[in-house]
This record gives sequence, structure tokens and C-alpha cells, in this order.
Amino acid sequence: MLRAMRESSKWIMWVVIVGVGAVFVLYLGIGGGFRGSGGPGTVVDVDGRRYTARDVYRMRQRQEAEYRRALGDGFDPGNDALLDEMAASTLMRMALLAREAEQMGLRASDPEIRSYLKALPGAVDESGGLDQRVITDYAEREYGSVRRFQEALRDELLIKKISRLLAESVAVSEAEARDALLHRQREVQIAFVRFEGSSPLEDLEVSDAEREAFQATDPERVLAAYDERSEEYDRPEQVRARHILVRVPEDADPEAEAAAREQMDAIAKRIGEGADFVDVALEVSEDTGSKEQGGDLGFFPRGRMVKPFEEAAFSLEPGAVSEVIRTTHGLHLIRVEEKRAAMVVPLEDARDEIARDLIRSDKAVEMARARAEALAAAIREGRSLVEAAREAKLPIQRTEPIRHRPDGYVPSLGPAPELLTAAFALTEEKPSSTEIFELRGDEFVLIQLLERTEPAAEEIEALVDVERERLRIERQAQLEQAWIADRRDSLAERGRLFFSLKALER
Repeated sequence: MLRAMRESSKWIMWVVIVGVGAVFVLYLGIGGGFRGSGGPGTVVDVDGRRYTARDVYRMRQRQEAEYRRALGDGFDPGNDALLDEMAASTLMRMALLAREAEQMGLRASDPEIRSYLKALPGAVDESGGLDQRVITDYAEREYGSVRRFQEALRDELLIKKISRLLAESVAVSEAEARDALLHRQREVQIAFVRFEGSSPLEDLEVSDAEREAFQATDPERVLAAYDERSEEYDRPEQVRARHILVRVPEDADPEAEAAAREQMDAIAKRIGEGADFVDVALEVSEDTGSKEQGGDLGFFPRGRMVKPFEEAAFSLEPGAVSEVIRTTHGLHLIRVEEKRAAMVVPLEDARDEIARDLIRSDKAVEMARARAEALAAAIREGRSLVEAAREAKLPIQRTEPIRHRPDGYVPSLGPAPELLTAAFALTEEKPSSTEIFELRGDEFVLIQLLERTEPAAEEIEALVDVERERLRIERQAQLEQAWIADRRDSLAERGRLFFSLKALER
């Protein structure tokens, strides 16, 4: 039962996330926007239903409140542009649904409107009637005018009606819910053998003729590799430095600042008297990121470090130790280990090296694939993966118990949807697959079923009702999305749809 409760809370989380995803998918499907009849300040216009930046910000605040209620501390507002896009997409969805409801002859009646208004805080007066002053104040504060509020209210009621019609058209049986739960909660554990071709064969000899032939037949790959290795071939001036840090808050009081200065002066004195900088950094530095490396920060260009630190590091000669430097992080002693001058290697000078490296990488992938094919051949001859791998003295790995996941993620292997599907199709009678799964283009994996675990019947029964509702909401969302996309595209073709986020630019 405890597990069932956990699953229920996961489902609530899923509803929120799918709601967000569906809204954003709607915008992504637009391909950046529609151009139609939008006027000044318009973000969305659906056949005359017009929404401005003010409407978007109001919807965004409403959505953020809903996400916080559902996700609590798990909600991170983060990306303003993303939240604006989702809010604007929601308004377009609402406008499309309200328009369709009108086309179907649905109407929002006066009693329905009064019932809605009575739910507003303070909207009911002492006699039980509607307080017009409270409603007017709310409408003008939130929507800019009473007329705008009335339009939004009628649309919202229309949307509820058409959403109910859509919901009534979707049915999920108990059997479907059980099957879905079994599919999602069934677990398998697999053994796998991985052949990696990601490391180039550094010792492979590549002739001039091979390099020239590769450049002639595949110049696009050479150019793409040159662009990918831009940091190597177009390198700014860099410094490799170590540092020792004594942390002091930027707003530290004079006593704390003086104590830190005294501590750092003692450290500087030790180094000045011959103590090894690395040893001292290992002992006293308060930078957890570099302490275990003896204060080593590696190479860095200008613009990576805070200004006082950068100026000191780039002004020192290799081997020199700085004076005490104050930054927002605290007090530093810096020793420069090495300097690299800025360097630009043109494509013409880099072609041979790039071609050689690509040939070596391709050969590594070919060899990995050949080893995987040899193992698959042994399995086809009747041996299990584990037996064949042991005979070939290959390392065998195993996963923890895994479940179906929409993203196809497999622990220890990463995203591998085809492999995950195949793992659940394996049986005790035929536990090893002869299929070679290619991951990321340079890794090849073969798998064997070790164990399959079915969920307990009582656990499934405890979740059937929750699962039916989850599936119903999922299918309703899919139906609504397809329906909306059809109406949206039809209006766009006739120039009756406008969607642009330019009015939101701050």
C-alpha cells in the first residue's frame, strides 16, 4: 500500500509535467510563430480573440502558482523565456478551444457566469448577491477592463464545456489499466557486453596516401571536425595556475578581514621560506574544487576568472607567486605554472592531422563492431552471451533491475530504447539476443536476460483506479492536441492566426 501511495504521488507529478509539456509542444509545433492579423502589442490572435503581453504575464503567474502547489520545492522558475512561451501557448490553446466550442453551438449561460463570479473572494455581498464593486475592481486589476474580463470568463466556461465533451469521448477499461501497470512495473535484470570504439587507435600507422584519399572523399567530415576542435586550432592566450584560497565573505567585518589577512600572510611566509606550494595548498586551501589537486586550476583563458585573479595570473611569469589577491571569494595566493600564447592553425595546416585522427577513429569503430559480430556469431551457434563472453575472456557487466521508461534509459548504458524493448522481449527459453545494439554510433552492446520480476497482483489492484485516470488524462491530452493542431493549421492557412513573442521582449 505504501508503494501504491508513492505511485499515486508520482502520477500527480506526471499530470503537472505532461500539462507543461503539452503546452510547450504546442508552441514548438508552430516552428517559431505564425503571422496573421496581429495588431500592436499582440502576442496571440486566433480569429479575432486577441491576447497581449498583459494576458501572457497573468497566465504565467497563474501557471507558476499551479506548478508550485504541485511540485513544491521541486519547481524552479528558472528560464523566464520558457515560462513566457508556455503561457502564450496556453492562451492560444484556450482561444482555439473556445472558438471551436462556439462553432459547435455551445454557450456560457448567465447562471453559469453568476456561479463562477460567486467563487471570487469577496464577490458575494451580505444579502447573498454579487458585489459589483468588488467584481469591477477585480476585473480592472487583473484584466484591464470589465469587458476584457467578461470575454475571458465566457471563454473559460466554453473551454470547460468542450473539455468535458472530449473527456466523455475517452474511455479506459480496468483491463487496459492493468496491462499498462504490468508493462510499466515489470522488471528485468540483464547482463551485457560492451564494445567501445570511441578511443582512436593512436598507434595505427596512417600513410600519406590514406590521408589524401580520405580528404578527397570526405572533405565535409574534415571541415566539421575542424569546427568541433576550434579550441585546439583557434586557441586564445591561456595560463595554467595553482592557487591557495582563504575564504572571506565580500561583506566581512574588519575583524574577520584582518584575521584572514593574518592567516594568508603566514601562508605566504611559509612559501617564501621554501615550503612547496602544492603541499601547502593540499594542507590549507579552502577551495574544495582544486585543493585535492594541490590548487591546480588547469589552463584557462581571459574572461574565465574574476578580474583581480585574472589580472594577477596573466601578469606573472611561470614559477612566480603573486602577492595576496582579494576577490569576491576571499584571499588568494597564485602561482603560475605555464603559459600558452594565442595560436591559430588554419584549416589547410590542420587537414592532415584531422584526416589521420578520423581514420584512426573509424578503424576503432570497425574493430569494435567486428568483435561484437564475432560474439553474436557464437551466440547463434547455441551458447549464451555469458558463456560465449567467458570463453572469449570478455568483461561481463550487469544492470540493476530495470523497468520500461518512456525515454528508453538503461542504467550503465544511457538512452537505448531499442535495447530496452528487446530486453523485455527476452525469455528464459531464449535469454540471449543475437542483435547488436549500436549506441551513440561508436559503441556496440549485446545482452542476455538474467531475471524477470512480475509485480504482485495486490500491488497492481491498488493502483488500477489511479492508472485508469492517468491514462484517461493522457489520451484526452493527445486527442485534444491533435484536434487543436488541425484547427490551428486550418486558421493559419487562411491568415486568421497570429502568434509572436516579440511583444514580450523586455
